[in-house]
This record gives sequence, C-alpha cells and structure tokens, in this order.
Amino acid sequence: MEANKPIENVLENTLKNMKSMVDIDCIVGKPISQDGCCIIPISKVTVGFISGGGEYNTPKKKVTYPFAGGSGGGCNIVPIGFLVVTGDKVQFIKVETDSNVDKIVDIIKDVVSKVK
Repeated sequence: MEANKPIENVLENTLKNMKSMVDIDCIVGKPISQDGCCIIPISKVTVGFISGGGEYNTPKKKVTYPFAGGSGGGCNIVPIGFLVVTGDKVQFIKVETDSNVDKIVDIIKDVVSKVK
C-alpha cells in the first residue's frame, strides 16, 4: 500500500473484499439437471458500501498529517425465480414474494387507478 494515498487504499481494499463476496454464481446459480429438465436459479443481488477518511493535524507541531479512515459494506441476495429448460421450451417461474413493500406498492397502484 502506498502511504501517500490512504483513502485510495481503503477504497481499493473494500472493493476487492466485496468482489470476493459476490460472484456470478450468486446471481445465476449453478444449473440442476434431471430427467431432461434443467433448472437454473436466478437471484437479485444488492451491494452497498461506504468509505471515508480524514487527515488530522496537531496545531502546535509541524508534523505530517496522520490519516484516520474506515469502510464497510454488505450485500443482500434474494431469489427471484427459476429458469426452467425442457427440451426446446424455456420458462421463467417467479418466486412469490409476500413482503410488506410489495403489498404497499400494490395498494398504491390500486389507489392511483381509483383516483384516475
């Protein structure tokens, strides 16, 4: 790591570690084949990270600025469905989600359509 670019080093390490957490197998799963049918799981991956830092100085001494910084991140993986391949037929089967957010969106759609 370069000592003169500490914030870049923090960002680089954060992104490198997050990349190792999420790979393509998280989004498009490994195919499962049986009896002429192939099922491929599909997921939605949400990734977020934050990083920051600052330099601080002792006002009465002429010293180089020390660096203080940190970073963090996380990911959320939610299955959304399955791609089913049978012969020459391809079908997407959606996983039903029953979250409160989905219910609120449906209610808002109903209210907007009634107001129109």
